[in-house]
Amino acid sequence: MKVTFHVQPVPASRPCVSRFSTYYKGPYKKYMDAMKIAVSDIHVVPIEGNVYAKVDFFVPMAPSWLKSKKEEKLGKFCDNNKDIDNYCKAILDSLNGICYVDDSQVVMIRARKYWTDSDNGHTACEFTPIQE
Repeated sequence: MKVTFHVQPVPASRPCVSRFSTYYKGPYKKYMDAMKIAVSDIHVVPIEGNVYAKVDFFVPMAPSWLKSKKEEKLGKFCDNNKDIDNYCKAILDSLNGICYVDDSQVVMIRARKYWTDSDNGHTACEFTPIQE
């Protein structure tokens, strides 16, 4: 199953903990809300069993960068200071119950980050059941 989400990728953040609940705030909260809307159109039977996930993150460059820097970086691997495992956590958590029953089913993952232009952040995913 191949799916592309036109929501700017955001790495997962640490949850805030209060006496009464645990919650997220800031850009990650906005990302999760946008993903809920994006996945509402997907009507597939979730994969059961082990899953192989291929995920490509297209991270937008800062608008403040010089044109020459943008041209140099466009389409190359993203070397920002955000950990790729946090990007993976964000997308895998948001697809629970949609593409697979639970993200604990993902036993193998291939993830890459690329730079893209300022207005075109998105995530391309492919999920394949693993036959044992």
